[in-house]
Amino acid sequence: MEQPIKTKNTMSKRIIAIIIAAVAVIAIAAGVALAVHQHHATSQLAEAKTACAQAADRLRVAQNTYNALINGDEYKTAVKITAKQVEDSKVVTTLAKDSGDEAPKMVACNVDDKTALEHNTGLIDKNTTWYETHAKTIDTDVKNVVKARDTKTLKDTQAALAKKITDAKKLYDASKDKVKDNKTRDTLKKQLDAAGKLKDSTDVKKLKDAQTALDKAMKTVNDSVKAKQDADKKAAEEQARKEAEAQAAAQAQANAQAQAQQQYTAPRQSYTPTYTVPQQTYTAPATPQYTAPQQSAPQYTAPQQTTPKPAAPSTGGNTGGGPVSGGHGCNEGNCSGTPDLGYIPR
Repeated sequence: MEQPIKTKNTMSKRIIAIIIAAVAVIAIAAGVALAVHQHHATSQLAEAKTACAQAADRLRVAQNTYNALINGDEYKTAVKITAKQVEDSKVVTTLAKDSGDEAPKMVACNVDDKTALEHNTGLIDKNTTWYETHAKTIDTDVKNVVKARDTKTLKDTQAALAKKITDAKKLYDASKDKVKDNKTRDTLKKQLDAAGKLKDSTDVKKLKDAQTALDKAMKTVNDSVKAKQDADKKAAEEQARKEAEAQAAAQAQANAQAQAQQQYTAPRQSYTPTYTVPQQTYTAPATPQYTAPQQSAPQYTAPQQTTPKPAAPSTGGNTGGGPVSGGHGCNEGNCSGTPDLGYIPR
């Protein structure tokens, strides 16, 4: 009877050992599986972190390219160009619109969850695309604006030079024989010829240089014209001054002659009345051939005529001798014996 009981106990121990071994195997398998799973998860997380980091690097490159563009001199110049400086204002409007787009928000890779890392990696890639696209768009916008400005600048410069050439030709023609130094017109003509050869050039600098040279030559001609005008005016004023002085001298001489003449004739005017007073009392002889003296001399007694003509009958009954030639009439005392010679005016 004892033998069966021993066998039963032995079998129980074996079953227990088997069970324990099975549990151990299961535990080991589970541990291995868990370790494998953990290793796989860790590996996937690392891969996700690596992918996110690579995406962040691509984003950084795109950002740097974009920032270099908008901080560059060409962009800064383009955004200052106004619609009036270009032929088509749409290019200016487009650049302003694209430059105003808001940049996306930053996304980081500093998470420990695979799913979150994968999500952030997607956002980073999207942001990278935005920076790359906008960099190309804005670069195109900048070039369009600058090109439109340069095109208008070229046309405006060509038009300005053409107008300057026209003005210079008018000045050259109008200044003939009107400049103080004719070399200034020769210089202007040379600049006109040079500018005429450049009027269709596409080099804005050369066009502007030609216009500047014309401006300088035109100023020189204008200055020479003014210098001649000033010199002519001064000469005319000097001639007028000399003529005025000569006229004044002639007038002064005429006035002096007139004054001298007036001073010379004045005594004659005062002399005549005093000279004729004694002639009013003079009685000339009746002889027709008698010429009275120019001055009266009361004491003068003319010589008697040897053959006197008979005197006219006297109403006073004078019976004396004939008239005395050159004698005087009776002025005082008894005149009964003096023949009447009559009045002979001077």
